[in-house]
Amino acid sequence: MSSQRGHLLKRNYIFAFLILTTGFGGLLGYDLYFKPYVLSQTVVKIKVDGGGFLPKNYELKPRDLYLDSVQTKDIPAGVIRSLDQVEQKITNVNLTDGSILTESLIDMSNLEPQQDEGIFPIPKEAIYAINGSLRSRDKVDIYLVEGDSPVKDRTGYSPAAEAAEASAGMKVSGPASAVDEEIQPALPGRKVFLSGVTVNYVRTEDNNDVLDSENGNNNNRFTSTGKVATPELKLKKSDGELLGAFLEQGKKLWIVRVE
Repeated sequence: MSSQRGHLLKRNYIFAFLILTTGFGGLLGYDLYFKPYVLSQTVVKIKVDGGGFLPKNYELKPRDLYLDSVQTKDIPAGVIRSLDQVEQKITNVNLTDGSILTESLIDMSNLEPQQDEGIFPIPKEAIYAINGSLRSRDKVDIYLVEGDSPVKDRTGYSPAAEAAEASAGMKVSGPASAVDEEIQPALPGRKVFLSGVTVNYVRTEDNNDVLDSENGNNNNRFTSTGKVATPELKLKKSDGELLGAFLEQGKKLWIVRVE
């Protein structure tokens, strides 16, 4: 009888030991493997020395970035997972140390103007034609089209515009026949005036953004939240000045979405 009790006691000790070992092994496996590799993902974070922050419009350097493992449940939408995606990109907001980078925090489409660039609104009266499917972040080509120009009778003559015409190799003053002859290279289908221009914003007449839906851009482009009225284009300042000079001369813009 005592030997049976001893055998049962020994067996219970063995079971207890196995359960304890399995429990510790499970905890270690969860902490060392399951949690960091199965329930977590690698994301890009911001590194700032001294507990400061990186300001808006700051160009990210390799020293400002690092990879870290974060639990899946804590990862925001649009998270950045590769350092190569964001190096030399511009910040849209101030970023503190340890911030998880997402596409909304970084200028992924290079929309923010650099030092030699600006965002130029195009007035609707200067538009000859424009895609109704135009959205922010699209690329467009711009053609110059002859409009009802005051320069034909030299009203509103602008020395700056004349200098711009000369630098572009075009003539927009003088007899109508001369104007037509000189403008031909800039007509649609002949020659692009500005190519691959980034569209920063597309506005309706009441200055709202034109989106695919109320939830934002999804690029299906079948419907929109408003009618395209005024695009805002990112241009080099020199190109913007040249474009403005042509608009002063009554030229109109054929804005064609290419990407």
